[in-house]
Amino acid sequence: MRKEKDRDYIRTIENLFFCIVGYTHPPDRILAYLKYMPNPEGKWGHKQRFKRMLQQYDAKSVTEGFRLLREIYPNYLYYDSINNITFSAVPLKSIAKKYRPEEKVKELIAQKDLDPLENKAVSLVKTLSNQSGVPIEKYGITGSILINIHNPDFSDIDLTVYGRENSQATREAILELKRKKVLHSFEEKEAEQWIKKKEGMFQLNSKQAKLLLERKWNIGFYEKTRFSIHPIREDSEIEEEYGSRKYKPKGFSLIEATVKSADNSIYLPCNYHITDIKILEGEKVENIDEITSYEGIFCHFAEKGERIRSRGKLEEVITRSGRRYHRILVGSSEAQAKDFIHIIK
Repeated sequence: MRKEKDRDYIRTIENLFFCIVGYTHPPDRILAYLKYMPNPEGKWGHKQRFKRMLQQYDAKSVTEGFRLLREIYPNYLYYDSINNITFSAVPLKSIAKKYRPEEKVKELIAQKDLDPLENKAVSLVKTLSNQSGVPIEKYGITGSILINIHNPDFSDIDLTVYGRENSQATREAILELKRKKVLHSFEEKEAEQWIKKKEGMFQLNSKQAKLLLERKWNIGFYEKTRFSIHPIREDSEIEEEYGSRKYKPKGFSLIEATVKSADNSIYLPCNYHITDIKILEGEKVENIDEITSYEGIFCHFAEKGERIRSRGKLEEVITRSGRRYHRILVGSSEAQAKDFIHIIK
């Protein structure tokens, strides 16, 4: 049976749409953030209108969604004793339907009466598959198209690709398709707007933000429609089970370190194994082994051998076998969007 995965969607009995986060979930519920809710003035949907509740894919926006849930649907807020956080989570008994991106691709390919955006999404999947050699069934369509509330006039195309090797092949395909002008990067004005926006969100200067955009291989435009593609773990690549590690918060830290491995930086949460750590602020602990980020913007950013600076929540990690080490967590609600990963050389 296929596991619940990042970027899958859930519709609740109240017609709320949640997007699943990560791969490890409590036994009786699924960790996810509220994305759309019914609203007659919403811009999404057909027979029923929906309002988008998450304006940006960042921890600050997710936290703002928590405030709404606390007021209207408090049963969807959950204290997770394993991760020592309060997060939004959908109880299994409240799920009306699950949506899986790879099933949406099959569904749209089998249909004949697609709207222009659906047709373009299928065309993009086929284009990527042909260029990369990755089978079509290893791709998915997520976002508003997945849950059939998209608006062809302004909705983006959000794709998924399953598996490390397939993700790497797709990355090379996208870079080649951009060279061939089949896909397009941001124009100068759009790039400037993107850089300016990120400067204010992640403590980035213009040089850091520009470098970040330059390394964002997974976004661009296809036939004038903006697209993104997100690597997702195969079942065999899900290394952690819920409860196999516990996390104990120990304040905030600012460190410098060298990237030892970036192999798991393509997924969300992304992970960098680090070495040669220098603690600039925070508790002077030993064995900080990794930086984990729930801020997707830092996925596939730093590379092996690069020197980075990171601010985030310091956590002691306790494995089921009794091993103890520390990590820096970027993307916690407590950080209030003041955490980051910067490349310094």
